[in-house]
Amino acid sequence: MGKKVLTVDDSKTVRMIIKKHLVPFGVEVIEAENGEQGVAQAKEGRPDLILLDYNMPVMDGQHTLIELKNNPETKPIPVIMLTTETVQETVIALIKLGLKDFVAKPFTRELLLKKINPILSLYEGDTPPAPQNAGAAAQAGPAPHPGSEGKTVVLAVDDKENILKMLQEHLGEGVHVIPAMTAAEAESLMKQYQFDYLFLDLSMPDANWADIFGTYINLRKEDGSPKKVAVMTLRTAEEDINKAFGFGIQAVLYKPFTAPDAAAALGRVMAASSGKQGAWLESSGDVRILHCPGDRNPKHRTFVGALNGAVAKEIDEMAEDGQTGLIIDIGEGFLSNIATAQKFIDFINHLNKLQLNIRLVVETASAREAIKQFAETADLPTDTSMEFALKAYE
Repeated sequence: MGKKVLTVDDSKTVRMIIKKHLVPFGVEVIEAENGEQGVAQAKEGRPDLILLDYNMPVMDGQHTLIELKNNPETKPIPVIMLTTETVQETVIALIKLGLKDFVAKPFTRELLLKKINPILSLYEGDTPPAPQNAGAAAQAGPAPHPGSEGKTVVLAVDDKENILKMLQEHLGEGVHVIPAMTAAEAESLMKQYQFDYLFLDLSMPDANWADIFGTYINLRKEDGSPKKVAVMTLRTAEEDINKAFGFGIQAVLYKPFTAPDAAAALGRVMAASSGKQGAWLESSGDVRILHCPGDRNPKHRTFVGALNGAVAKEIDEMAEDGQTGLIIDIGEGFLSNIATAQKFIDFINHLNKLQLNIRLVVETASAREAIKQFAETADLPTDTSMEFALKAYE
């Protein structure tokens, strides 16, 4: 008798991807688009496993999990959470509620199956078998796009034709832009043609940008690094920008943009994906340096949006490499905004858990006064210049 899986997710694309991965193993997939529907489907369908999204309307993943585990009928059903929320405290809280495991979005077919297999025993061994429906065309792989030979290729996804034209014009003759104006067209082009980088609008009318990004990750497999993606948006879309940085995307192209803006965004994804330089940290011997741009710096908004996402992840990688010396250079006016100050405090708390050797560089008296106002930063060693800070590590 085949296994039954309930997928609870407000994204139709995610539900479709899960179904595509599981049906070849004889799994019956039933669907719900929010937590309330999910609880009802679980009671009625009695699935062998529930794949539960964390962020949903009507009833979010955490409250849905509580409902499932408080009901004697559904309590025994194992639940795996699909989520972008991988903060340790949140995960631990969910596990205490009865969560079996979690899968970080965006996910690959291989990761999803490896998480599911210990529960459902879909295949033997540690490695998932290749997709059963992979035909000759899929094995051959995407083809070069006409006119792209010898050029850097960008797949640009935006519902505005003028934006696509501006990108091609601004990026120049050495870059070949493949335009897509809908999510469906983007997915088709991803399957059909080779490309190096993805420029993705954050406000597509026919699909959530995160779903398009998830499709990209699944199709590109190992080549689908988030560092190969630049997102395009207005400066006011702070929530989506923060979410993009949480996914590991390293570049934002703000609309309206100029030719230097477009070139800089492409340069950032090229540098980040090649590993030639860190996106945020600089090195001086064994010490890493993080510059926090002041509120008048054009990079201020982008940096603040990335602070507890991509910036924190880069410092996590630094700690994993065994490096502990970190200098944080505080620009004038960086902490003038209350919301920014709170994000910075959360960031410092994260760094303290890593037990890093932190020094602050605060050049102006007003910035030093701002730093001393917070208990989390008041006692950190503070220098008035980068030169003094570096000497302290000698």
